[in-house]
Amino acid sequence: MNLFYDPSITELRQLVDSAEKSINVHNVVVDFDGEVIIDPEMKYKGIDLNRFKFRTQISHAIKGNARSMKALFETLLEAYQRNSQGIELRRFRNAA
Repeated sequence: MNLFYDPSITELRQLVDSAEKSINVHNVVVDFDGEVIIDPEMKYKGIDLNRFKFRTQISHAIKGNARSMKALFETLLEAYQRNSQGIELRRFRNAA
């Protein structure tokens, strides 16, 4: 998913669906070109998560909570469009 090219919550859901289901917490990062990657450390061995513009963690169960998914989407967009230093780094979990 790339935040530069017409991003959508549907694309974000597909990205979350593509994550390894056996892992409870996933790292989600936004690269400087707008690319959103889930669990980059699994794809790129030894990568430092601090090299990305923004990072957060999510529970795989987030996809079942529309409010949390929307909040994550809006946070990722804001992180890409602005300087991510002012954005709160938080974990997105499924709210019961």
